[in-house]
Amino acid sequence: MTRRFSWIAIAGMLIAGLAVAGCGSSGSSSTKSTATAPAITKAELVAKANAICTTGNGPILAAAAQLAGHPSPTQVASIVEHTYVPSIESQLTSIKALGVPAGEQAIVARMLKLAETDLNKLKRNPALVATDAFGGFAKVAHPYGLVACAPTS
Repeated sequence: MTRRFSWIAIAGMLIAGLAVAGCGSSGSSSTKSTATAPAITKAELVAKANAICTTGNGPILAAAAQLAGHPSPTQVASIVEHTYVPSIESQLTSIKALGVPAGEQAIVARMLKLAETDLNKLKRNPALVATDAFGGFAKVAHPYGLVACAPTS
């Protein structure tokens, strides 16, 4: 029961961290990224993304508590679809809006890609919420500094 809750919280945080890393990577020149998002340093990105993940964990933790009660597969799918996924998507959107530090486009794009891929897997198979669905993201995001995103992975 506690293990399932931990994995849910981790997955949500991982996704949020990946979204932060991936946002703004679409602009290859400094002019494009400045026009679409404010300039940001790596330290600022990490601090702001971690804050987004920390703040966004509320709905994810509430959903994890519901899942810890061993709901039916239909209930799991509903919890994931109506609470977990929208919360993670919101975190990703907020992180993307931060922009990407100069020289960090590749790593941020990689983190974002990992988060989006894992989120899409979760959408297709809600039962994955009880696993380390965002472990790949955490392996990249945590060394980068996004430790509040998927903190238990």
